[in-house]
Amino acid sequence: MVITRLGVDADSKISLLEAQIKAAKKVRADAKAKANAKKGEVVVTEDNILAGTDVWNLHGAVNRDLAIQHMYASNWRSGESTLVVARKNGAVEVVSKDSGESLYTFSEPEFNAPFSVKSNGKTISDRRYVGIGASDNHFITATNMGEVRYQSYGDDKQSDSAATLLRLQIDACKMRVHDKRASIFAVGGREQELTVWDAETAKSAGSSTEFSKPSGTPIFKSKNVGHDFLDMRVPVWITDMQFIDDNTTNPTIAVSTGYKQIRIYDAKAKQRPVHDWEVSKHLINHILVSHAKPELFFSDNEGNLQKMDLRTGRIIGGYKGIAGAVKAIALSEDGTKVAAAGLDRFLRVYEADGMHRMLHRAYIKQRVSQVVWDWEHRDVNQEEIDQLDADSIWESMPKLESSTEPKKKGSSKRKAIAVSED
Repeated sequence: MVITRLGVDADSKISLLEAQIKAAKKVRADAKAKANAKKGEVVVTEDNILAGTDVWNLHGAVNRDLAIQHMYASNWRSGESTLVVARKNGAVEVVSKDSGESLYTFSEPEFNAPFSVKSNGKTISDRRYVGIGASDNHFITATNMGEVRYQSYGDDKQSDSAATLLRLQIDACKMRVHDKRASIFAVGGREQELTVWDAETAKSAGSSTEFSKPSGTPIFKSKNVGHDFLDMRVPVWITDMQFIDDNTTNPTIAVSTGYKQIRIYDAKAKQRPVHDWEVSKHLINHILVSHAKPELFFSDNEGNLQKMDLRTGRIIGGYKGIAGAVKAIALSEDGTKVAAAGLDRFLRVYEADGMHRMLHRAYIKQRVSQVVWDWEHRDVNQEEIDQLDADSIWESMPKLESSTEPKKKGSSKRKAIAVSED
């Protein structure tokens, strides 16, 4: 990679002033780091990268056509932990989480075929994936053209197994699957209301080899909110969604919009949102519902990562240090750490609660598109570390022999303790 500096010659006095300013900033940063170190706080520096990471280059040289657009952690048929990835060229690949070996590959036919469609005042001329999900035996994908494929893996790497091909509304922005059942998925987009489908029951009305409209009805379909204070229709722009509970019949879903809102839909209550909160000043890109607490993390296109209370809609914390839009968020298994990555090419790990300190930072060298937390390699929290240290101290202490001699009258309690310690 060649780095080129563009600009004009600066005056020597200005260069000297800039050098002095940089030196002063470095002195202040070093003093702050030493002060934090004395307090026992974690200090993040440029050299403090994530330890124990595995980097796999699955396609050789850098190739943007093989860029990963979406990723999902799942188990392979044999029980092996895998990552299911959707690539820019239309390929769906199952990769071993331990070795990086490709276990299965499927290419979407005519994914790169040229086309041009006008929708919502703009022209769509490229097809891209907006979501992926998987189970032990099936995977499900969705594109911005509303094409949903639910297909079994089959017996070999290029098997065209029986698939359910659904054609929904175009200009979709996001698709998410239910954590308990991969066939249930939610989808939404520009001028496209939230809909929840079951791919096993929503059979396509046409041929089994072509995308066609579903013959059944969705599990849930939302309605737009009422008109604004000017009695004008509110535009629809769903950017992300996630299932909150384990209910697959009448789910509760959190939705983010391109107009700064977080909305909560309850399929048991009504089609309109039961909560509608405006929580940001910018377009909300991604949301993540915590599995440990009734909290929701959300990020916008200005580098802001924040946390809100799902019960009240109140902002209860933010995470600093991110430059550029956040592309992905992930939460640890115990809910104590949150990872974020985006266009600034850094992967950052923060404390989910408390002071929201940055614990780790790693420069990835390329723009990060997806982050998945590996729950199988569990981190040991601080309480467990303290308990292990205490156990090792007790085990290393010599055992004292019990004394059978009778105690002398008048011996003080302090003296007895002193003798025992010798």
